[in-house]
Amino acid sequence: MNVIVHIDESEKWQTVLSNLKHLVEWYEDNEIVGTIELLVNGGAVEQAVKQSDLQLNTLISSSVVISVCKNSLDQRHISSTELQDNIVIVPSGVVELAIKQNEGYGYIKP
Repeated sequence: MNVIVHIDESEKWQTVLSNLKHLVEWYEDNEIVGTIELLVNGGAVEQAVKQSDLQLNTLISSSVVISVCKNSLDQRHISSTELQDNIVIVPSGVVELAIKQNEGYGYIKP
């Protein structure tokens, strides 16, 4: 079972992180095989930088794929070198969502 969790508002990070924690635990407890991807775009990309108080390495170590929209980074003048480690840059967040939904991913946006 594959899911994509979407965040585009900085104010939603705590909710999204809590949801991801529960989702990862459920996958592990039920031996679910699949991908959990977190797509970050809009204003939420600002918390994906290395200097952010929000450290995403716990999610990455839990096998969550974190994708960040290049368009959102460009709009905020954030370079790829400023991002936390192991974050994937996708050309467009909207296109990434469309592709994943077309591939059968469940869509979650708190």
